[in-house]
Amino acid sequence: MNTQTGTALEAELVDELILQQMIKDTCAEVMPTLIEHYIEESRERVEKIQQALSNQDKEMIEFEVHTLGSSALALGNRTLSRHARTIEKHCVEGDTDLAFELCQSLPELAELSFLALNQRKEQGFED
Repeated sequence: MNTQTGTALEAELVDELILQQMIKDTCAEVMPTLIEHYIEESRERVEKIQQALSNQDKEMIEFEVHTLGSSALALGNRTLSRHARTIEKHCVEGDTDLAFELCQSLPELAELSFLALNQRKEQGFED
C-alpha cells in the first residue's frame, strides 16, 4: 500500500475532528490510554459478535453492536460506528438476515479501524 492510499484509508477510518474534541474534553496525555482500552474492549466485543453470529443470537448481536458503535464513534472510528449502527438498525427492524450478513464484514473493518487508530496514536497528541 502506498503512503497516499494508506493516509486516505486512515483518514476515512479515523475522524480527526472527533479526536481533537476528545482532547479538549479530556487531555492529550490520556488519549493513548483511552485508545488502548477502547481497542482491547472492542476486540472482545467483536469476538462476542462473531460468537453470537454463529449462535444466531440476534439480541446479543444487537447489544454488542450498539455498544461497539457508541465507543467507536467516541474514539473517532466513524466508519466502524456507522457499520455497527446499520447492523443494530436491521436487528431492531427485524431484518435479521441482513444484520447477520453485515456482521460478516465487521471483524475486518474493526481490525482496520483499530490499526488506523493505533497508527494515529503513534503520531502523538497535543492539547
